[in-house]
This record gives sequence, structure tokens and C-alpha cells, in this order.
Amino acid sequence: MRRLSLSDTIFYNLGDCYMNAAAILDGPCDLAVLLAEMEGVIEALPALTEQSVRVGLWTFAKKSAGPVDLAKHVAIIRDPSITHFEQLVPRLDKLRRNPIRIDGPAWRVFVLNPAEPGQETKDGEPPLSALFMQIRHGMADATRGLQILSRMGHYEPTDAHRALAARLPTVEPLDFETPITVHDPGFSLLQIPRRGMVRDGDSSERLAAVAATLVADPDLFPNAQPLRGNVGRTRFVRRRGPQNGVGNHLKMVTVSTKEKKKAKRFTIPGLARAQELPITQWLVALSPRAVARLMMRIWYTNFDAMATLIPMPRRLVLGGRSVSATFGIPPLWGPVPLALDVLADGENYNVTAVPGNGFVAERARLHEGLTRLLNPETDADLDAVEETLAKMSEEAGQPRRRAGRPGHGQGVEGSSSNPVSLPARAKSP
Repeated sequence: MRRLSLSDTIFYNLGDCYMNAAAILDGPCDLAVLLAEMEGVIEALPALTEQSVRVGLWTFAKKSAGPVDLAKHVAIIRDPSITHFEQLVPRLDKLRRNPIRIDGPAWRVFVLNPAEPGQETKDGEPPLSALFMQIRHGMADATRGLQILSRMGHYEPTDAHRALAARLPTVEPLDFETPITVHDPGFSLLQIPRRGMVRDGDSSERLAAVAATLVADPDLFPNAQPLRGNVGRTRFVRRRGPQNGVGNHLKMVTVSTKEKKKAKRFTIPGLARAQELPITQWLVALSPRAVARLMMRIWYTNFDAMATLIPMPRRLVLGGRSVSATFGIPPLWGPVPLALDVLADGENYNVTAVPGNGFVAERARLHEGLTRLLNPETDADLDAVEETLAKMSEEAGQPRRRAGRPGHGQGVEGSSSNPVSLPARAKSP
């Protein structure tokens, strides 16, 4: 057994907490090829064969006895009526509420509408093909999940893989039980063009400003008023671990929007930054599970919004098919008015929007606001985000350093060609 890091122990101690994702393919994938890719990745990343074991106050990773049986971890979903990624939401919503109960590592994959032997092209719009992935948060986060996907696409299938593909079970997630409690009425998937994006500054900070701007609208989020004045956003961190490990590579930091409303919402002073304190991290890691979850729930109540922006690896190939979009569904341990999880490729923002309980506006209005602020076409849209950015700082008393007015649109002189501007790296706790 090996001892897990502090951050991984925290996530395992929170219980049934999973990262969920959907990779949209450009056509029906080859199951045998996909199984060969998964087998190759498992061999390259031994951590994918491990199970968590609680010993006393700490969590350890124990290697599974024998090889991983992919037939237990991979299943097929068939529904030719699904032709657009928005139709994936009901099944993804079921998956995030359904715990993994496998005698082995805590991850699983569902393949939607894979290729069938002798399959013929039919008239009309073809069914959508996609991969649903679910993994225990202590094992990996969204960044590591994308790194796992990027390792695929380089393996050839054998007869054994073809035989295994023929005996994979077919399931229907809509029939799954949903004992996991969530703190929202449901999420939305959107694909927003990046042609009007602002390329100057930190893209992750700008996404946090977009989330804060939306929550400040009382017509959209009356339940969030008065505002708390805190937004959580993620930063990439450098792990002190082996290159073939898994683990978590994102750190949540608190950004203040310095809202000074006359009617203040009661908050515990300093609680929004409690997760950054070593003593608090140790308490969540070592406390009984029910206490740890309660602490995280209380911590979440001090935020107006949470935002995660991750660059999507280029030219992803899964099961012999190119990946056209990837969406991530974040786990939320407590109520927050709005959570945004965005995977950015060269052309689009692939957005998962999770408004919290109490959201009363039409979803279309939220989607329209997200589109305007992420792909601004008018000065008013730009100014709304810039005003929020001007008030934001990550540490009390440290004003945000401002550059000139940001460039607007593609082809701006001096703009970066990267999908997103990555924040500076920081050491993990």
C-alpha cells in the first residue's frame, strides 16, 4: 500500500464524490480499439488499478488483486434517438447521482452508440456517439482525466479485445438508482464559440468574473442576494509524485469581488479562505466522514459562484474516432448559486452550467447571458466583465494588477495561440 497525499485523502474522505465527463465523438467508435487503448493506459498508469483503504485516520491506496477486468468497468448504452449533445443531460445527471459499486478501482466508462458489426448508414441524422466517464475524485480530477484521455489513441486491438467487446453488457443509466444528494436542480451543456473572446490576461480569472457578473443579476439569481462577495476559481498545481501517478492537479482559491451591499448576508469571517489553511485541510482529511462533509457544505455557503477553466488537449482520438467536444460535470459538496465548468478547445468553450437550488429564471436567459459574456460582441458586454475584474483580488489588500483595455476577437496583435492562458503554477498543499 502507499500513503495518499493530503488533498487525495480529503476527497476520499468525502465519500461518494465523483468526477463525470462526456467526450463527444465524430462517429461510432470501435469498441475493440477503445478497450485496447484503455488496457494500454492502465498499464502506463498503475494508479488506475488501486482501491482506497482507510487505516485509522489516514487513507491508503492498495493495488487490486489481479488484472483489472474491463468487463466490470465498461458498458454500452444504445439509443439511436440521441443526435445532439444536449440530449445527454438526463443520463449524465443519473450517473453523477449513482455511486460506483465495483469490486475493483472506482472508475467506469459507458460507450454510447458504438459501431456494430455490419452497421449500415441510414438516412436522416446519425445517432450521436459519445463516452461517459466517471471516476472517484480522490483518484483523479478533471485535469488528470484529460491527461488520461490524451494517452489513448495509440494502441492496436487484438483478438482478445474483440472477444471482450462482444461480451460487454448493455445498460440504461435512466434506470439507475440515485442515492447521492446534489445541491442543484440540474445542469446544462452549452458550446459557445470563442471568436469574440478576450485574449489578454488570465482566462481563468475572467471566467470567475463572468460567473460573478451573472450571479449579481437579481433577475437571474434572486436567491443569491445579497451577495457574499467571494468567488472560487481553480489553479493548476504541480504534484510531488511519480509521472505515472494519477491524483488531483487543481486547487481552489478564493477571489474577493469586494461587494459592499447595504444589506449584508451573514457569513463567518474568514471562512471563505478556510480551505487554504493547513489546519483546516487536516481537519477535513482526518474527521469522520459525516463531519468532513458538513464542513465542506458550510464552506460552500460562503461563495457566490465557482468557476473552473481547463484547456482541452488537441487532437484527442478515442476508439478510432476524433473527439469533437468534452464536457465535465463537477462534484459539488454544498449549495452555491452558480458553478461553471469550462473545457476550452481552439474554437469553442464547452460549458457545464450548474445553477443552484433556488434558481428561478428561465434557463434560456442564463444561457444567453453566458454566451454574451464569454463571447462578447458589444462594448456593454465587455464592460460588464471588466467592472467585475477591476474589483477582484485573491488576497485582501492586494488589488488586481490591470493591463490596458483587453484586445477583442481573434487575430489581435500579440495574442496567444493557446486555447486558454494558463495561470502561474503553484505548489500543491
